[in-house]
Amino acid sequence: MAPASLARAPTNIGALPEEILLRVMSYLTTREAVHTCLVSPYWRDLWRSVPCINVCIKEFKAEDYEDVFEREVAFKRFVNHFLMLHNPDPLVEFRLTYSMGDGDRSDSDDANDWISHALQSNARAVKVVNQHEPLEIDHAVFTSSCLKRLHISSADLFPGFFNQLETGCPQLEYLFLCDCLIMDHEIFSKTLKVLILSEQVAFIDQASISAPSLIYLSIEGDIRGGRLPILKNMASLETASALISGEITDCVADGIRQFLGGLSNVTSLDFRYWDEKLTMEKNFQWCPRFSKLVNLTLNCSCVHAEFYALIVFLQNSSNVKKLTLKLNQGYASAITGELEDRSFTCEQLQIVKIKCSERSEMLPRVTQFLHARGVRPGQMRINRRN
Repeated sequence: MAPASLARAPTNIGALPEEILLRVMSYLTTREAVHTCLVSPYWRDLWRSVPCINVCIKEFKAEDYEDVFEREVAFKRFVNHFLMLHNPDPLVEFRLTYSMGDGDRSDSDDANDWISHALQSNARAVKVVNQHEPLEIDHAVFTSSCLKRLHISSADLFPGFFNQLETGCPQLEYLFLCDCLIMDHEIFSKTLKVLILSEQVAFIDQASISAPSLIYLSIEGDIRGGRLPILKNMASLETASALISGEITDCVADGIRQFLGGLSNVTSLDFRYWDEKLTMEKNFQWCPRFSKLVNLTLNCSCVHAEFYALIVFLQNSSNVKKLTLKLNQGYASAITGELEDRSFTCEQLQIVKIKCSERSEMLPRVTQFLHARGVRPGQMRINRRN
């Protein structure tokens, strides 16, 4: 016979406490959460208190409507009705997956109203993923003493956006921008700890980034237009990841020098260069001294041209303990130059990880180079992928 404690155990999800049910429902899209009202009378109004709102236009299948316009009207009606009926409890997160119509300003107006509603409901995190035409963000809506995380994809960020975040969102710590046009010349924040600029971020002109509390910085993907941003006041920065590629109009040696100079205090650096061949003048000090750096990751651009850039990095990173080399095939971009002194000392180096294809032609040259500089076979970890 089963113990009494097991006999009394809940046999269905409906027996769980309401707090647990609401947490489970937070993993559903908002439309799915609303559909739970059909489970039983007890579930009828639970969706009104769900702490995470996740409205997604993809759930409104195109084949269910006569045209795109009817689909968008149905989606907007659903979101507006849901927000009107949702209980005024503080939100943990608001997520919006949207699709902007061609040249329809009202689509941006609606999205801005929904973001404003979420912030007035004290949402701690807001994520806006947009498709097709860029969303025109009204930065005036960003007034919240509770917002800590903000993620925006595919949007135009007009002048004043970052100033509004600084003054209107004093608790903001995490900012992720993807495929956004940044029109501010200065990105300044005293509170940001994580800043990620990803996939075709565009600057109108050269911008500066100043964030004294920033711990993690990632600039990935194509930087369209303008020049590399100038990094200032990065005293707290520990980890940086930079992929320099795309349509930088003025990616010259001095731009690389200024950019890397702002990262000179990091302990972990992932630097990848995928732009056109860049030749450094002889004796030009483009690489700063990385006195705190212990983890260094470089791509094949630093291995081409007789290991020129790899040597320069290691000459300026004497405390590196872990070196990772990504030997991607099929692209010959390189940072090149001449060196009178090709020696370097990495007494702290403990491990070298090499990531390459199964038939990498660069691998034998790289391992031979490292062996000649005192790296033992036992210190190397080679990860081959097809």
